[in-house]
Amino acid sequence: MKIAKAAGVLLLKVGFVIAVTALAWFHLAASIMFVCAIVLLAVAGRLESLVEFSFGPLRAKIEKNLSASEELLENLKNFAVVQARAANAASVHTGRFATNDDWIFRSMKRLETSLVEIGVEAPELREARSDFVRLTIRDAGGSALGGGRIPTVLGEGAVSEWRQVDRGNPDEVESFLIKWDVMNDEREDRISDMRWMIENEDVRDSEQYVRAHTDVEWGDMSK
Repeated sequence: MKIAKAAGVLLLKVGFVIAVTALAWFHLAASIMFVCAIVLLAVAGRLESLVEFSFGPLRAKIEKNLSASEELLENLKNFAVVQARAANAASVHTGRFATNDDWIFRSMKRLETSLVEIGVEAPELREARSDFVRLTIRDAGGSALGGGRIPTVLGEGAVSEWRQVDRGNPDEVESFLIKWDVMNDEREDRISDMRWMIENEDVRDSEQYVRAHTDVEWGDMSK
């Protein structure tokens, strides 16, 4: 009987972990609500001791329960941040070149809204979107450098140097474009976007995100 009960508890725990992970991957807000529901059910059996008021040992018990609840909520927020970062990283690594619209940016912002609603603060929000921002900065640098289009029109020397430019460094990108006299307004916009994202650790809006994924072609040499 005890073995069967232990096995049942183990299966419930495994099922809970699988369900939360699956929900978090597809919908972070739903995952958070699911976890909160489980927590409330677990705490429900202790409500009588929590609502009673007394002194001495009972008061100590109430304080202990409240402390445990606060720790649980903090762990819940940390879990949500980790899941949000994983979801953002997966989206930006696998889908940012699949389309030219802003669906990944909008998805990231929806995740941030969910995190704010459960009390996650600015430093943790920056952590959750860090991979997304870092790769968008690199994409903007790549866009200014023609994307994957090799600048053969500039000659072999430029092509060799182009391959070595750090796409995530706005100073390097700018220096290359100025040196080979191919700077124009569109490329300046990408470099300005890179510097803004680095300074603010964020992507400002949909327009900035889409611009980072719209390559400036080498055929356009207008100043």
